[in-house]
Amino acid sequence: MAELRLLQLNIEYGGTGVDFDKVVEAIEVSGATVAALQEGCGSMPRIADALDWPYVDNRTQVVSQVPLLDPPAASDGVVFVELEPGRVLAIVNVHPPSRGYGPFRVADEPVKRVDRRERRVRLSHVQPSLDAARALMDDRVPVILLGDFNAPSHRDWTDATVGSRPHVVRAFKWPTSVAAEETGLVDAYRAVYPDPVTHPGLTWPAERPFVKGYNPAADGHAEDRIDFMYVSPDINVEDMRIMGESESPYSDLSITPWPTDHRGLLAELRLEPAPAPALVSVSRRIVPLGDDVEVRVLGASAASVVVVPHDAEAETVVFEVPAPDAGRWHLATEFVGAGQFDVVARDEDRKEVARTRLWVAGPGDQPSVHTDRARYASGEPIGVRWSWTPGNRADWIAIYPRGVDVGGQRPTMHLATAATIEGAASFSEASHRRRWPLEPGEYTAHLLMDDLRVSLASSDFSVG
Repeated sequence: MAELRLLQLNIEYGGTGVDFDKVVEAIEVSGATVAALQEGCGSMPRIADALDWPYVDNRTQVVSQVPLLDPPAASDGVVFVELEPGRVLAIVNVHPPSRGYGPFRVADEPVKRVDRRERRVRLSHVQPSLDAARALMDDRVPVILLGDFNAPSHRDWTDATVGSRPHVVRAFKWPTSVAAEETGLVDAYRAVYPDPVTHPGLTWPAERPFVKGYNPAADGHAEDRIDFMYVSPDINVEDMRIMGESESPYSDLSITPWPTDHRGLLAELRLEPAPAPALVSVSRRIVPLGDDVEVRVLGASAASVVVVPHDAEAETVVFEVPAPDAGRWHLATEFVGAGQFDVVARDEDRKEVARTRLWVAGPGDQPSVHTDRARYASGEPIGVRWSWTPGNRADWIAIYPRGVDVGGQRPTMHLATAATIEGAASFSEASHRRRWPLEPGEYTAHLLMDDLRVSLASSDFSVG
């Protein structure tokens, strides 16, 4: 059995609002081996550097002292953690939207309306990750689904807790928590503290120092437990603690000042990690030309590793990576060149056993976004393509009226890149029903970085 100390923490807009160093201190004080964060906002590499931790995954916002490995299909917020050589568990990090926050509405809206909104806004966001967790459990891989869910639990809103806080006016089956348990996952905090009356475990809002802008604790917002770890039944939850401000009765571990509006969850877990599935892992998905990349092959016997053009057959070799050093291949991209490639592991018969994607950025490869046309008739779908993004978890595409300051105004509409380095999507009535169509006028589509209003690239178009 392996032991893992795991921290889950929403660091609030990159952790810079109060004191970035205190975010780092909180992770250090936790004693965690792995930390799954939300609202990284471009700060993940900086956090890893400050901790001197060797592994960081911008796609899932996880930092670690032990290796992190992308799954064969890097989607749905899943990352593998190699706890023992060749043996892994899976972490699925989620952060659904906060709009239409349910606890603010329960007292004043019909239950069915609140339930519909929760299913539309939050459960629809989490469902792909629940499906991924179910598939992992079916493959006997231990899995932890965690994050800031922006919704409470049905285990906390019970007949026994009605009236315990002013906004808890009735028992309520919050759809995301019900769905997580129907998937077969276990609420780790409630596994240790089953009684929500004696141990409410409230995680939001934390009473951190006042900052310019949003101060939910100072504004008297309703307290609730909206940060969770759900674990597969094969994981033993030895202990759960809450990290937060020293003034809070819910904090088991604290630092001063507390740097974020959420309290964190710290878990002590015991589990049997599973043999890794057949996969090729690269240390970075996107690298500048000339940088070295570490390549590892797990779950399969590999006699060689080659680089081929993306989606090409394994025999279409651009470069064969030299023999491994202690099971790790080192790829010097200067011998590969710039472009989009697949790194392929082959067995002794030169048969492909696993592959992964690699982007090598040359001097001219910069983030870009383009609409599929320069002018649209009112109501026509607006196609967008992006490429050479940083691949952050929350990179996004937003449409603004042309010429406005993206940092000072909400976008007209937006969509997520889903941490893809290149991809395509459409703005249409189907995807943006409530804001569709765009009024006639001049617009700009911006590629924005990691939940920030920082434009990396833009493309002008008009609607007439």
